Amino acid sequence: MIRDLRTDDQDAVRSLVLAGMRERWGDVYDPEANPDLDDIWATYVEAGAEVVVVERDGVIVATGTLRAEPDGRGRIVRMAVDGTHRRQGLGRSVVDELVRRAARKGLTEVVVLTDIPWASARALYEACGFAEVDRDATDVHYARDLRRGAADA
Repeated sequence: MIRDLRTDDQDAVRSLVLAGMRERWGDVYDPEANPDLDDIWATYVEAGAEVVVVERDGVIVATGTLRAEPDGRGRIVRMAVDGTHRRQGLGRSVVDELVRRAARKGLTEVVVLTDIPWASARALYEACGFAEVDRDATDVHYARDLRRGAADA
């Protein structure tokens, strides 16, 4: 169900992530503001990140990326689930897989941020054991400590 990104998945993953951004931001959405998605392999995989996808019937319907940060934490970025496949546990499966990979790498914590109005994303991270650690005018910052309960990761 969940597998690593392959080089030939890049266009589908880029489209999936951008579709989610377009859905979220509407008219203010700017696809040119996301140059990291132009070459996901070079930006993330070659830099040591873990990029996973969920494929159903030959179509990529969910994705997420885990980047290791210099301070020993992992950061989840570029999470997306196709709108027609939401509420099926795919987002949770991707987050759980990325947390497992972070624990295997020996990372101490996994962090993620999402914008305040995105209630479904906030609910996902909270359901996956993340706790709110900070909030500013636009974003909510979450963390999951892997030092305690890492066996659950």
